[in-house]
Amino acid sequence: MDVFNESDVTAIPQIWALYKEVQGYYEDGMRVPDDVTLLWSDDNWGNIRRFPTVSERNRTGGAGVYYHFDYVGDPRDYKWITSTQISKVYEQMSLAVDREATRVWIVNVGDLKPYEMDTEFFLALGWNSTIWNPNNLDTFVSSWAQREFAISPSQANEVVGIMANLTRFNARRKPELLNSTVYSLIHYREAETFLNDFKALNESSTKIYNSLSADKQPSFFQLLHHPVQASYVLANMWISAGLNNLRASQARLSTNDLADQVEDLFQRDYDLEVQYHSILDGKWDHMMDQTHVMYYYWQQPQADTMPPITRVQAKKQALAGAMRLTPEGTAGTWPGDNLNQCAQGYNCGNPSLSIDPFVPFGNRFVDISAGGPSPFSWTAKSNATWVKFSTASGNISPSNPEQRVFLSVDWSKVTGAQAAVINFTAKASGQPDLSVPLTFVANRTVPPSDFHGFVEGDGGVSIEAAHAARNTSVDGLTWVELPGIGRTLSGVTPWPRGGADVNFTAGSGPSIEYDFFTFNSISGSNNITVTTFLSPSLNAFSTDRPLAFAIQVDSQAPQTNYFIPPAVPGQLPAAWGGLDGFVANSVVSVGTNFVAAPGAHTVKVSVFRIACFFVGEGADWGLDLDGRADCCRSEDCHQYWRCSDELPRSS
Repeated sequence: MDVFNESDVTAIPQIWALYKEVQGYYEDGMRVPDDVTLLWSDDNWGNIRRFPTVSERNRTGGAGVYYHFDYVGDPRDYKWITSTQISKVYEQMSLAVDREATRVWIVNVGDLKPYEMDTEFFLALGWNSTIWNPNNLDTFVSSWAQREFAISPSQANEVVGIMANLTRFNARRKPELLNSTVYSLIHYREAETFLNDFKALNESSTKIYNSLSADKQPSFFQLLHHPVQASYVLANMWISAGLNNLRASQARLSTNDLADQVEDLFQRDYDLEVQYHSILDGKWDHMMDQTHVMYYYWQQPQADTMPPITRVQAKKQALAGAMRLTPEGTAGTWPGDNLNQCAQGYNCGNPSLSIDPFVPFGNRFVDISAGGPSPFSWTAKSNATWVKFSTASGNISPSNPEQRVFLSVDWSKVTGAQAAVINFTAKASGQPDLSVPLTFVANRTVPPSDFHGFVEGDGGVSIEAAHAARNTSVDGLTWVELPGIGRTLSGVTPWPRGGADVNFTAGSGPSIEYDFFTFNSISGSNNITVTTFLSPSLNAFSTDRPLAFAIQVDSQAPQTNYFIPPAVPGQLPAAWGGLDGFVANSVVSVGTNFVAAPGAHTVKVSVFRIACFFVGEGADWGLDLDGRADCCRSEDCHQYWRCSDELPRSS
């Protein structure tokens, strides 16, 4: 321990931590001697609240940063498992370097064990920030993996992908913030796609784990395999619980299988914890004791509690008969009444589906399921030859309670918009035949053969930020991609950032452009909403320099967006917190309205204030327009995690 036998107090290192409300004291005018280091803090979620201004960089005490990988507080604790992307750490801490907040860096690592690699990266970046850039962060993970697990470079590259996707999945929405409806159960196959991606990640991790020598398996399990498995189990548990409750509302017998699955996953969650505590004769016993299932408010639960599940009476048939038919994109089920079939919840008419050539999956589906114990056979027949079935008949029973039928289109037989009727008929022993007609509308939309860009599909256009058609530099500034950051692929940001505070008039700064083609507009009004998705960032360059960007469509006047609301000194913007706020969802979405008749268009995003960081663009229109221009435009989709799926380009 150092003992300072100094008569000059300025020779003794001192820090003023500007954490939470203390930053408000500084912003309201409170000052300390020039030799005291100003320790600026993040928002507890990895977004730095303030950087030194040009004048503050002249202080002899300098500045530093207090950062978080772990947090206890609103809107929710996150302490259980790794959920920080090193690409995000680099993006924020390199800004600190650019703005000379380098005197001291401190990171809150909580219980440490879940964040070992994250912590090492933070220290390595602080030790020598000059050797790192947006394009070589993977080399850190690769070298770390080869050192820790004695694996080949090719396997290390697999570890790079596993770690990147694990932290990406957990950063989209912290595991502690998951619930049974946070990923949409009915729209855009969001929940099932998320689980399929997690399942593939788990399989990749298992493959490497099984290939390792016995002496390396414990470290791989502790550092990577357990986080992957445990995160996947938790996500699967919550989504299965959501499907269980949804199926119950639809009077589907598979409700009970999903209840069993949730119970099994809840036990599996605990078994993984026990396995972690048992390796190497209990060397890391109790390190995974942290509760993480079923938060009731921001503070940790006192016990892990299984998500609520329900069951249907398996011995009694649903009132409407043996067969339940559920089209994609609705919570309603036919026949019989269901609250989600139409606004009044009864006498709602028959179901319908629509499709166009640019829907992301290329098909639609219908679930045929049991409404009770009676087995039945079913058939599907259409009055149109262009309808294609993955299967047109099958058998449903308590041991095989549901079957998914995919509907696709032979587009060579469709001109414009055409409607077909598909009759689904069930035959159960001793019961009258049951038939449900479904209207299937195919709308053949075709862009001009010379168009190159992004094409409307399923009522919107979604574009990865990095997939710009043009990138225009101004005064040495340009847009660059930050690989691996964000919710899907990557992000873009103005570069180099430097320490200079640069302004541009709207539309005159460095710009990126995206070409897109539409077939519709909002209710035929020739208006669209373009939604820009940004990584949560605060007005960290002082209150008189709020973050902003300019956006325009075609030759229309650029519109300037100051996307972060002002805040009381020492506090965060109102939209920042809450269970559906900016940090909980890891995204800030900004909708801007433009006139745009169906056809080819260009959206242009330009720098107005430096350090904006974009992760995606989207344009949206339709009867249910709500400003969420991602691939999930519905009231029950809060995550936007598929917002940047790139739709097929025209040939």
